[in-house]
Amino acid sequence: MTKVECEYCGESFKEQGLATHQRFCDAAEEDDSQDGAEYSELEEAVLERDGDVCARCEGTEHLVVHQIKPDHDDDQRYLVTLCEECDDELDGLHPRTKRTKIQNG
Repeated sequence: MTKVECEYCGESFKEQGLATHQRFCDAAEEDDSQDGAEYSELEEAVLERDGDVCARCEGTEHLVVHQIKPDHDDDQRYLVTLCEECDDELDGLHPRTKRTKIQNG
């Protein structure tokens, strides 16, 4: 069985599972959505909507706008404010799993 590496996050997968992983790989969108400390207008709107706090732990430092569902990075319904620690915990998970973990803290 051939193992291949995700070009975004570096994890190794069986060749058949790579495409599925890359659809949900948060590292694939990270470069486009975050550029240092500057936020886009959409990201600013999401931060404001969420009260500038992490949706999981209510932290207020090192906030990022996390994309819950792939291919919906321009729709606020699929974006949520997280701290970097919570963002790291949710990286690579299926969107339904992400929503459950966000709702349950």
